[in-house]
Amino acid sequence: MEIGILEEFVSLVETSSFQDTAFNMNVSQSALTKHIQKLETELGTLLFDRSARSIKVNEYGRILYPYAKQMIETSQEAVAALDELSDDNKNAFAIAYAPVLGQYGLIDLITEFTKTHPDNDMRTYETYQPMNLLKMKKCDFAFLGEGEAADHNFNQLIYKTDHLAVVLPKNHKLADKKNVTLEELANEKFILHASATSIPHEETQKFNELCEKKKFIPHIVAESQFTSTMIRYVLGGCGVAVLNRLHIPAEALEKCAIVDISPIIRSYIYLLYRRKLSCPAATEFLHFMIEKISL
Repeated sequence: MEIGILEEFVSLVETSSFQDTAFNMNVSQSALTKHIQKLETELGTLLFDRSARSIKVNEYGRILYPYAKQMIETSQEAVAALDELSDDNKNAFAIAYAPVLGQYGLIDLITEFTKTHPDNDMRTYETYQPMNLLKMKKCDFAFLGEGEAADHNFNQLIYKTDHLAVVLPKNHKLADKKNVTLEELANEKFILHASATSIPHEETQKFNELCEKKKFIPHIVAESQFTSTMIRYVLGGCGVAVLNRLHIPAEALEKCAIVDISPIIRSYIYLLYRRKLSCPAATEFLHFMIEKISL
């Protein structure tokens, strides 16, 4: 059994979605289907119950699932152990981060570290699945949102604290306020942040939780994965956008009004890192980040 196909199998069990698994594993849906069929042929049994609209792991798949996870973890540990014996480059380490974190000053910090530590070989991965790379020991550090950070196998630091705000046209009646309640937004049309997977985007999830708590039903007119598109909707007069304040792009700060939502709904960006870092250069980066975070 191929480890790569077992990883796809495990993801498919956990998501029950060919679309989400294909996205997470960076393969096409047709390739994913062929890989699962290959595994089933090799084992001589079907692993999923399929219908026109859904897929669900069956009894055979449930039995295989924990063994597949164990095989994947053993493979990763073996690769990591061999890597630690390599003397090729003791100054090489890697960082993974989600694309959205470019809005949180991370690229500037990476650039600063590279300039001040030119002898270190730092590689960066911009990926929608930074946690996967950390678990697979393909990186020492992962920057991610709080929804993915609840893994006690890694050390963690709070990198940034943020909170929800609404983006309004500058001529909006609420544009001059410092904060605004849901009651004041009762007649507004909302543009929310869409997710690339079946799990709602953290900003949208927090906004929905606030709405449920306040028994407020938002009139949602648009959702987009891209903040730039959300801002274009606002500028076009389609509604107001809900985003974390530090996530709002620079062009919006010039063209729109930004008003905090009350009560304050906070969110956090975390730095997760391996308990045993791969090299002295990785330790230097950790010390660098601790110093920057404490400023």
